[in-house]
Amino acid sequence: MVEVTAKPPLRTPAGLTQNRIFLDFFWDLAKPDQEIRLKAVEGLIKYLQTNETADELEYTFKRLVEGLAHTREAARPGFSLALGQVLSAFEEVSLQSVLSRISEKHNLKTVKKKLVRNALFGNLFGVLALQQSSRLAKEPQVVLGCVQLLQTLSQHRQHLKDLPSKTIMDILTQIPEEVFEQVLLTALQTDLASAFNTPEQLQLLLVALQRFPQTLKPQKLKKILGSATIINADNIPKLLEVLKMASRSVKKECVLPAVCEDLLKLSLKEESFSLFWSRAVEQGLMKEPQGPAHYLCFRLLGCALPLLTLDQLKEVLTGEVMLQYGEHVVTSQKPDRFKLSPEMDVYVSAFLQSCSDPDKQLAVMVAFSSLSNNGLPVTPCVWRVVQHLQPAALTGYTSWLKKMFIRPEMGELLDFNTRKQKEGKKEGKKEGKKEGKKEGKDAANEPQEEKVPRLRKWIVARLCSIMDNNLVKRPEELTMEVARFILFHSFFNTKKQTADVPETQDKLSVPLDDKTRAVLVNSFFGLLLSLHHMPLSEDSSEASVNQKRVVGVTSDGTMWIYHLVQFTQTLLDQPKHVTMTKEFTPEQRQAWDSMLESVANLKKKAKKGPTAESGAFQQLFLLVGMHLFKAPEELLDIMKDLQSCVDKALEKKAKKKKKKPGE
Repeated sequence: MVEVTAKPPLRTPAGLTQNRIFLDFFWDLAKPDQEIRLKAVEGLIKYLQTNETADELEYTFKRLVEGLAHTREAARPGFSLALGQVLSAFEEVSLQSVLSRISEKHNLKTVKKKLVRNALFGNLFGVLALQQSSRLAKEPQVVLGCVQLLQTLSQHRQHLKDLPSKTIMDILTQIPEEVFEQVLLTALQTDLASAFNTPEQLQLLLVALQRFPQTLKPQKLKKILGSATIINADNIPKLLEVLKMASRSVKKECVLPAVCEDLLKLSLKEESFSLFWSRAVEQGLMKEPQGPAHYLCFRLLGCALPLLTLDQLKEVLTGEVMLQYGEHVVTSQKPDRFKLSPEMDVYVSAFLQSCSDPDKQLAVMVAFSSLSNNGLPVTPCVWRVVQHLQPAALTGYTSWLKKMFIRPEMGELLDFNTRKQKEGKKEGKKEGKKEGKKEGKDAANEPQEEKVPRLRKWIVARLCSIMDNNLVKRPEELTMEVARFILFHSFFNTKKQTADVPETQDKLSVPLDDKTRAVLVNSFFGLLLSLHHMPLSEDSSEASVNQKRVVGVTSDGTMWIYHLVQFTQTLLDQPKHVTMTKEFTPEQRQAWDSMLESVANLKKKAKKGPTAESGAFQQLFLLVGMHLFKAPEELLDIMKDLQSCVDKALEKKAKKKKKKPGE
């Protein structure tokens, strides 16, 4: 019987059958629709609070406890939730009486064999109901009873998996340290001492350490485990086995087990991170065959990013885990392969969003950009995470990209070969030896020569993608700097340094090949399109004044392309310091000068009264002028036609003005 205060006379069961509204709540709790179950819980609580009688409350507990082992799986959570809410609403009912009722009703010793599974879930959902009542801390003996019941249930892993262990951990988060020390510590002694046997038992110890550090001091821990710390050289082999089990347990879920994340945090707290990472992760899990153990390491890497210092970040981002992650990205390109890179993108994005330290942000961006397969970085050119970079980190990152373009330091990359590529190199060396020493030496050097163009093409694409992403917080100066950089290396070479052209200060350590130059040229014109559609920055005064969205111009109202044309003219005026990759013929140079003159005339007329027509013609002239560098022979006729079109339009406009006064 449920213990309640002030019991009124009981009504007969026949009386209960008359109240269909009351009984329908229990029918609805068993229905598969979650919304119906939730409404039934709410309705039952309101009914009991309004029309409460002892026999109806007694009947409620009877039906709810029975429903915990309902044959329909979807019904069990409904009855458990209802029981927890009723216990929360009627605090005069003792939790001990309900726990006793649950144990009696779903007794594992007396239940029929075919109903054992239902009884197991009945006990589990019963404990969950007691936990959800938010009253466990007030009745320590009930806490002990729940934990002891859950320990019994944990022996039936084939049915309940790790649910009993997780529930014990949830209970630990709800009770004060005093209750744990006086009531639970003795009961959990065996589980805590067996922490290195299973991931669940280790997780239990780690949760207890987090929640009750004053109880589980190093001296107490040494008495339980035999060592005052969890992560030490002696325990690494045991921890490694637990981590392997954890990796296999989440093979289908594709998540990082909570025990691994807690162990990572503990290693930082115990100042044993380097030991944990080098011995347990790099020399332990990474030595396992490719599969769950490796995926666990990759997720650990992503999870660790926001927790580490700058030095620790550099340590893990240049180690074996990063190399193996890079190989995974390359070898998982086929459609039927499992890909972890989307998860890593989420980890990196979350880190960049939460991190306010630009040095750490820069370190992570440079590390992932340096992870390359034969010179080609494995991260995509268009990587949305860049939109979370702080301005200082973004500036540093673009500077690093430009530096690597000008002087590709291949030794700074974390470069790797896949297994098949390594096998191919071995075959190549054998063939080189057969053909002669000279041929073998050339074959060995050839891949290194191919790495630089791959890296440069990727760098240009990454720079353009940063400029194309309007969510990236970048100042106009940075945008112009990148645009000038790409323009310069697309069409010009440095002959001699000059302070008037900052781009000449750094000379290419390796000359650009024709294919890379062609990629640069195409990227530049793609960037021009992005600049044409680029909105004004949010902090621009003009952007705040004008309601209409202004695009394609800088904060002073000048078109982006006009700034770049002016820069180009500056380069053309510096023949002693800068040379074109393909010099203009006199006719082509005249076409360029004619374009500048036409734009200047249009700008003068626009000052008197700006028109859409004038702006469009300016844009056309500037764009065709820039295309002279790409295909000068084809553009000469187009430039002439455009000039003729503008002259006719202006002539037609002048005639209309003359006619008006005479009419």
